[in-house]
Amino acid sequence: MDSARSLEERLRVAAGDSARGVLIVNEEGNVIFADAAAETFFQCKRGGLVGRPWIGVLAAGSAVEIGLHSATGAGALIRLSEIQWEGKAAYLATLRDAPAGMNSSPAPDAELHYRDIVQNTPDLVLISRGGRLAYINEAGVKLLKAASAEQLHGRVVREFFHPAFHDKIQERVSRLLRAPSVAPLLEEQLVALDGSVVDVEVRAASFYSQGELVLQVICRDISERKAAERALRASAERFQQLAEAMPQIVWTTPPGGGIDYVSDAFYTYTGVTKVPGEAPGYGWLNAVHPDDLEQAIAVRDKGQTDGVPFTMDFRLRRHDGQYRWHFVSAVPVRDDDGTLVKWFGTATDIHDQRVTEEKANRLAVRLLATLESITDAFVTLDRDWRVTYMNKEAERLLRVSRKDLLGQIVWDHFEGAEAFKAQFQRAVEENRMIEFEEPYAPLELWVEARAHPSEEGLAIYFRDVTERRELQSRLRQSQRLEAVGQLTGGIAHDFNNLLTVIMGNAETLMERLSDPPIRKLAEMTMSAAERGSELTNRLLAFARRQTLDPKAVDVNALVESMDGLLRRTLGEHVEIVTAPRADLWPAFVDAAQLEAALLNLCINARDAMPDGGKLTIEAANVALDDTYARGHEEVAPGNYVMIAVSDTGCGMSPGVVARAFEPFFTTKEVGKGTGLGLSMVHGFVKQSGGHVKIYTEVGHGTTVKLYVPRATGSSAGAESGTGQTIEGGSERVLLVEDDDQVRNHVTAQVAALGYQVVAVATASDALGVLDKESFDLLFTDVVIPGGMNGPQLAREALRRAPDMRVLFTSGYTENAIMHHGRLDPGVLLLNKPYRRIDLAVKIRQALASPAKV
Repeated sequence: MDSARSLEERLRVAAGDSARGVLIVNEEGNVIFADAAAETFFQCKRGGLVGRPWIGVLAAGSAVEIGLHSATGAGALIRLSEIQWEGKAAYLATLRDAPAGMNSSPAPDAELHYRDIVQNTPDLVLISRGGRLAYINEAGVKLLKAASAEQLHGRVVREFFHPAFHDKIQERVSRLLRAPSVAPLLEEQLVALDGSVVDVEVRAASFYSQGELVLQVICRDISERKAAERALRASAERFQQLAEAMPQIVWTTPPGGGIDYVSDAFYTYTGVTKVPGEAPGYGWLNAVHPDDLEQAIAVRDKGQTDGVPFTMDFRLRRHDGQYRWHFVSAVPVRDDDGTLVKWFGTATDIHDQRVTEEKANRLAVRLLATLESITDAFVTLDRDWRVTYMNKEAERLLRVSRKDLLGQIVWDHFEGAEAFKAQFQRAVEENRMIEFEEPYAPLELWVEARAHPSEEGLAIYFRDVTERRELQSRLRQSQRLEAVGQLTGGIAHDFNNLLTVIMGNAETLMERLSDPPIRKLAEMTMSAAERGSELTNRLLAFARRQTLDPKAVDVNALVESMDGLLRRTLGEHVEIVTAPRADLWPAFVDAAQLEAALLNLCINARDAMPDGGKLTIEAANVALDDTYARGHEEVAPGNYVMIAVSDTGCGMSPGVVARAFEPFFTTKEVGKGTGLGLSMVHGFVKQSGGHVKIYTEVGHGTTVKLYVPRATGSSAGAESGTGQTIEGGSERVLLVEDDDQVRNHVTAQVAALGYQVVAVATASDALGVLDKESFDLLFTDVVIPGGMNGPQLAREALRRAPDMRVLFTSGYTENAIMHHGRLDPGVLLLNKPYRRIDLAVKIRQALASPAKV
């Protein structure tokens, strides 16, 4: 109250002492403030003028004065001036006493200014005297589609309106002509001269002019708005018809919340009674399952707050009391300006679908678990050859992550797989399962595959059969050698019988002949027979048919006793190094045949080093386990004495190694070798119950390892590995091995111990990985391709990670490598082949060793 009084006082001060009252009019022509004096002047109750239109003054670029009479007949002047009211443009209307003798008509200049104002307003403005048109502005002429204002002058104003409004207009005009007043704002229709109908918003007021009450009518064209309203009503009707016809529950919500419409499907579904006058959808919260209510409200509130579409699932109680799952979707509806005007939503019963999906999901989970656990690799392709699924075994075998392959065309990632593509196309074209084996050279694999066609594409099971084929190849080779051995043994047996006769006759002739030339012939025959006997002995050794006399043999002593013979046989250009082992087990073997086998290996080593080199002989205690035995035919798990002969010669190619033990196979020049040396060694060791293994690198040398059984009994030493347990870990290991099969095997072994393994083939690959990741252990072969060997790689790796430990492995023996100068003293080396327990112990030993400074 005090603030209102203060405002009036400020306005009166601004208006001056002569003011009879003060009004404020907004740009739309409506009174937004009137002081008490103005209310008295117009004889309106307090606040009666606020909100009513100020007829006759639409805008004023400068002050203007207009004369009028109050309801009591008192004369006054109104002066309008522009002001700012609450940050918006408005007009201050000041009422002053009219000068003495002023009549009821406006001053001539004021009337002209008034006409100028209304002439330029976009709304129809007319003055009616006695019910007929006395004045109309240009906008009115256009709205009524007249040629000029003169065409309309004198016509009955009521006739400009649609007949449907005539009675109401007559009543309103009668009321206005009783006294100066303002009629409420109405919506009516004008009829233009051409008969067209125009929707208008009508403001009407009466005031004194030239001693009589006249009417002023302002009409604003609202045709577009009414057309939009009619279209909106029609759209709402269509929406409601569509919503009621839909099987879903349909609802709408205004921006502020609360439901303003819900289809009858809600009441039918829930059994909630529709009460007249009650809010639409009343009680929907009570129909939501209690366990879903909090989440449903949270999702709705967040979606409405963010102004973005939202969806949710909740259970809604049906009329029979059963809760069923519904899918609820809501989208915001905005006007052309982007203002949110409504939310549109639906609720669809998805209970049966959800139950079916849950069953399908459980079945899919079981199927997925099955596919992930099978030992076969499994891949599915669509009709465009895109990968749609692959299990873990497929990732391992194909050496690719499923995230990199899913959705991709399989041939884009596996070049050189034309044979597989042809087989898969055949399965699709013939619509039948195709089973085949094909090599895939880029991964050095032999793959056995079964392709099953379906409407979606192909389901493919495949497995790596490389090892199986290799074992089959080895078996065929062994069987071939066995067959040749049987034949050779039979020939040697019969040949020895012939040699017995030849040698006996030659000896008799040598005793009885005195003629030197003839005696010389007999001696030559004897020498040839002895050489033939030596050859048959080798054939018998290869055929494993020679007579052996195995006993417990001290291998250290046997090698030492051969020192003089070896130095005389091999020559001074070959450096011979022996490395006896103090705790070496006795071997159960024929000593003479073992000596002959070692001599054979040493001679081969000498021939591989024509320019000289180093030859190393050493022995060790070795236990071959089941894992090693499964990969090597004719090997029985157990304890062995390993004797290794290593050279620094030219090495062997893979093709030579594959045929090294074949009889009569040799790489020497014609006349320089029989091709029976290694075959004799192989036959002798196999006949002794042992095993032979060749490790070689072209240009680096060769190591041949003989595994002969350990002697048992009183001479036997302590069992290898007594008290040892397999211990793994979780450290990160970087494995460097160029042989794919060995790398895959060792990776699996190390991973089985719990370590995190990253395997690469070359030194450059290893350094690239070390630049990105950290590791606890570098486990590398000594001889690797790529211009950098194992020790050189280790030095580069330790520059990057000084705290990392290093473990070497090699087919060469430890002493041979150290004497070759390839490793520094004190480094850790794991000899090939090794058991799982040897691998576990050596890794833990390496990880526990002090870091290199």
